[in-house]
Amino acid sequence: MPSRAPSDPLPKSLVVVTAVTAIVDAVAFLGLGQIFTAFMTGNLLFLGFAAAGADGLEPLGSGTAVAAFAVGAVVGSRLGAAMAADRYRLWLFTSASTAAVLLVAAALTALGLGLVEQRAPVPRHLVVIALTATAMGLRSATMWRLGAVLNTTLVTGTLVTLIRASPVGGGGGGELQRYRAAGLVAVVVGAAIGTLLLRLGLTVALLVAAAGVLGGMGAYVANPASRRRPGA
Repeated sequence: MPSRAPSDPLPKSLVVVTAVTAIVDAVAFLGLGQIFTAFMTGNLLFLGFAAAGADGLEPLGSGTAVAAFAVGAVVGSRLGAAMAADRYRLWLFTSASTAAVLLVAAALTALGLGLVEQRAPVPRHLVVIALTATAMGLRSATMWRLGAVLNTTLVTGTLVTLIRASPVGGGGGGELQRYRAAGLVAVVVGAAIGTLLLRLGLTVALLVAAAGVLGGMGAYVANPASRRRPGA
């Protein structure tokens, strides 16, 4: 992974977007029926649990999330392949805008929709799950191609990298360590914010997430210090 100067504005934007990821999954897990739309490990585990006969799980919701996330990842990968090399800033803005539009569409679909609490998702909940997971898959693929200091949907990797690069883990620490640590804190804070936003409804929470995705990456793209990254 290429090193970055301390003045690089990207890590700060990624911390914001990581918090948004946690907001999205708080909405998904608490409001859409015990599924995740950003952190796919949980859904794969839920599918395994359900296959073994565990109670209180809805494999249809988890399966929908995994399939939609994969579609979003394909779209994000192809978008990056077409644009990242020559139109770096436009690529990032297009990716963020598309994810935000999908989240807004999910928010509008959720208008008047109640929370799902340990019961099978109804069809409209599944549409919200699909739109949200597609947005998260697209963004995750973008982060992978970007080679970012922290992947906003891969928190386990961020934790391992933080430990590995620390003096305790045999590394030398460094400037980027504080952003990795901030990313982990952002997950906890974002989850709390998402939980509180659900009191106002699914639509409000998803609209806040859409604004966070677009604002976080838009601020980076608009920053004069942003530039084409090696390997993008």
